[in-house]
Amino acid sequence: MEQKHKETKVTLELALVIACKLLFIFCLWYFFFSPEHRTEVTPEVISDAFFSDTQTTSVSP
Repeated sequence: MEQKHKETKVTLELALVIACKLLFIFCLWYFFFSPEHRTEVTPEVISDAFFSDTQTTSVSP
């Protein structure tokens, strides 16, 4: 009976850890990669990025 109790306890602990990890991964996706956080990429945006008149200057240390 003691062995069965230990197996049940370990199974519950593993299920809890897996559930927490899945919740964490979902939160990461929701707050950083969900469709609400995506920028719209159109041909106009790409051409503005490549052919804009502003030049980046590098600063030497």
